[in-house]
Amino acid sequence: MKTKFARNLLFFLPFCVAIFTILPTLFPNIWLIDLMSHFRVQYSVVLVLILLFMVLVGLQRNKTPLIILVLLFIWNAIYVVPLYISPVIVSENTEQELTILSINLLSSNTNSTEVLELIEEKDPDILVLMELTPHWENQLNEVFKSYQFHEVKQRNDNFGIALFSKIKMSSSVIYFENSSKSSIKADLVFGDKPLSILATHPVPPISPRTFDSRNSQLQDIARKRDSFSENFILIGDLNTSSFSSHFRDLLTNANLVDSRNGFGVATTWPADFYTLRTTLDHCLIGGELKVLERRTEKNIGSDHLPIFIKIGI
Repeated sequence: MKTKFARNLLFFLPFCVAIFTILPTLFPNIWLIDLMSHFRVQYSVVLVLILLFMVLVGLQRNKTPLIILVLLFIWNAIYVVPLYISPVIVSENTEQELTILSINLLSSNTNSTEVLELIEEKDPDILVLMELTPHWENQLNEVFKSYQFHEVKQRNDNFGIALFSKIKMSSSVIYFENSSKSSIKADLVFGDKPLSILATHPVPPISPRTFDSRNSQLQDIARKRDSFSENFILIGDLNTSSFSSHFRDLLTNANLVDSRNGFGVATTWPADFYTLRTTLDHCLIGGELKVLERRTEKNIGSDHLPIFIKIGI
């Protein structure tokens, strides 16, 4: 009885993992299938557990399932492992350093004390806020006073956005193709060189329409890469993980580098559910910029964890 249950389990679980592993690579333009791509860390863990289970119950002698499981693990690991073993983008000879804190506030979050404490603790040169509502704008009034330069676009929905800077900047609210959601572009001088920062928050791909909107926005950003400085930072909740084909296309087409490289997966959403957490909050860099430090911060009551980055040039 136990052997039969084990065999059924060893068929069902690998079959599901195989479907979730392979389909996003073959059919990335189907929105439901693209959602499967975001959990490759979880698939890798499940495959390791299955392999261990096979050893424990003495089923490892059947080589064909074992080979399939190993191949599936490698397929997922190709997306995950490089974030840990790629050469770390660090330079000890940076002339100047820039600290950035990015927070998805969650429009319904009322825990302003935790947010204010984090901002005070990190005291970043650049502060990016998403899901900025009129309520949050009122709660963070003191933050506005602390940053001489800022661009704020609050909204009553989940797509208000703000960018604060201690460094003199010129900024504007901009929009991308197939999206009515605000983004903020800022231009400043960093290390005596021009630097462009784009803070953006595409819609979540929870339907064919919003899937197309998110993809169009990411593609439009890549097409307009030349309108930004060579030294470029793209930051925000991109509503795609590091493992989606559309995210990887953005890196390639916009000639950007994931700041996670060498620092690990650093999952951020959902903040309270570690088992399913994936990488929705990003900082991508281009040009001569180097990542000196990157980490997630404590839970501030949002469904996203904040991210802190130190960049050198």
